[in-house]
Order: sequence, then C-alpha cells, then structure tokens
Amino acid sequence: MRRFAAVALAAGTLMTGMAAVGAPAEATVTTKAAAVYRWAPYDSYGNISAKGTYTRKNGSVYVTGTLTDGKKNGWTACVRFLFVEGRSQYWSRHKIVGVDRYGHEYNHDGKATVSIKTSSSYSSHLYVQECARNKKTGKYYYGKGKKLF
Repeated sequence: MRRFAAVALAAGTLMTGMAAVGAPAEATVTTKAAAVYRWAPYDSYGNISAKGTYTRKNGSVYVTGTLTDGKKNGWTACVRFLFVEGRSQYWSRHKIVGVDRYGHEYNHDGKATVSIKTSSSYSSHLYVQECARNKKTGKYYYGKGKKLF
C-alpha cells in the first residue's frame, strides 16, 4: 500500500525564532478570534489544484489546505508560498511525495490529494503560486504568482 505526504521545502531566508514575553499573573488577557480567509492560486497547470485557508494572528500567518494531482502525466504537483516582512522573504514549497513499501520517498506522479500546512512570522504580505515538477528532469516550473494580502 502506498502512502502520500506533503513535504515542505524551505528556500531563501530562514525563519527566526520569536522570543516569548512573560506577563504578570494578574494581567487579564483578551483574545479576538482571528479571521479566516480562503486562498487558491491561479490555475496555471491542468490536473493540479490547490486551495485552503490562511489566518493572521499574533504577528504570524498560518496556512492550511490541500494539494491535488488529478492524473499520471509525468509531473508532480506542487504549490509554494512567499511570506514577506520588509526586505526579508521566506519561501515554503509543498509537493506530493509517495512512500514505497521499503520506506523510500519518491516524487509522486498520479492521482493523489494531500494536506498541507505552513506558517511564518513574516506577515506583511503573502503570495501563492501553483507549480509542477518534471519527473524526468527534476526541474520545477512555476505559474503566475497571486498576492493574497
């Protein structure tokens, strides 16, 4: 039986950790529910689709969704996000990865749907872009980027 998973690959600037700030025990904390927004990239490639939601909360952005490959055609489905804060950028790419019976991972080509999840403290702007990886050459091809905020 084959298993599929989404793998996040980070390129560009690495995220920096956030420092925790303590509050006195007697302080009252009020929280608002963060608004949830939908995202979907421009449909650049046939048989590839991605969609989901994102939330901006406490200075960070949280993204969840699904990535679907609809057909075996020599391409692995992927989607990538660009988080921006000032001049700093963080890329997060997700693709469909299969696992064979020996536990070896491979770039899946065929029908599959996986869940994706990522987050970043870079929260000024968020872009999404559909992409595909050629199984023969290993090269990634990217569609038109879409600004979400």
